Amino acid sequence: MRIAVISFTKTGSRLNRKLCGKLRGLGYLAKGYEKRAKKNQAEDWEGSQEADQPESVKSSLKDWTGRAFLEYDGLIFIGACGIAVRAVAPFLKDKFTDPAVVVMDERAGFAVSLLSGHVGGANELAVLAAGLAGAVPVISTATDVNGRFAVDVFAVKNGLFLSDRSLAKRVSAFLLSGNTVPFYSSQPVRGEKIPEELCFCETVEAFRERDGLKVAVSERELDSGEDTLYLIPRTVTVGMGCRRGVSEERLKEALERQLLISGIFKEALEQIATIDVKKEEEGLIKLSKTLGLPICFYSGQELSGVPGMYTGSDFVKKTVGVDSVCERAAAAGSGNGCVLLRKQAGSGITIAAARREIEIRFDKENED
Repeated sequence: MRIAVISFTKTGSRLNRKLCGKLRGLGYLAKGYEKRAKKNQAEDWEGSQEADQPESVKSSLKDWTGRAFLEYDGLIFIGACGIAVRAVAPFLKDKFTDPAVVVMDERAGFAVSLLSGHVGGANELAVLAAGLAGAVPVISTATDVNGRFAVDVFAVKNGLFLSDRSLAKRVSAFLLSGNTVPFYSSQPVRGEKIPEELCFCETVEAFRERDGLKVAVSERELDSGEDTLYLIPRTVTVGMGCRRGVSEERLKEALERQLLISGIFKEALEQIATIDVKKEEEGLIKLSKTLGLPICFYSGQELSGVPGMYTGSDFVKKTVGVDSVCERAAAAGSGNGCVLLRKQAGSGITIAAARREIEIRFDKENED
């Protein structure tokens, strides 16, 4: 986590230096800044290492904050809450993209989680900063003060993508009112205790039978109703094969069509996999760049060694030395995970998909 700490007084800057040093000692990329009169600054830092000194901010606080919003994951203002509020106000977008903002008083009495408490991590940053400085953390988010399950925090800690932000807000409000929701996961669930707000469904059939708001960890749609909030893990490898010279446009159209038919979320895609004889295939290379996905290549021998039953082709085996490219490549890329989409062929393109197994945990906060 990249953290910027800014102070405005001599006392605040001494706390700034102390806090940044401790954060760096824990492995955080912490940088100190100070916005105050230059008089006596040199005397303040006499005898200290230059790397430990907060950097003087020569621009306006507004300009500094605008840059910091782009460059850092968390901001700590050592000063009055009003200063921080006025500084960040012009740059606020939403809780899913704004950085964490914490405010500390210069005497290290309190560390207030001001902005992006859940998704941005301000609550955790406030607790961390308070612990390092001997302050009291101040957390005001409703799920925390009421001890309720927070679906957005759970998603962030497990690296899951929220399918619908508005629906996520509805789920949070529903849980805060004392209700429970059905919960299903396509991935193994670990943790000493599943929150009491969630009614765990062991099968997708049982999950589909439940009405109302629901929460599912899944790489694909489950036909469980429009009130299902999906928490999407990025675990799917798409195996692809094609004839020489197939364009990026045709490959993209074929992939999108198969994702739509199979119900696999595009947000679940982790990488593309194929055989190494396609390393120079322009269409595949361009597709990976357009989608922002890495592409991995396997030799025919590696693909032949992937265990399992796959849809083979004598023509393909004669051409590239292995009976199936797309299915075996998908399985290899997912660590021989569960096949979500068997070989689909058409117009010189083959597509398959498999998911990597991960653990969904409810006790990750205990691991930080």
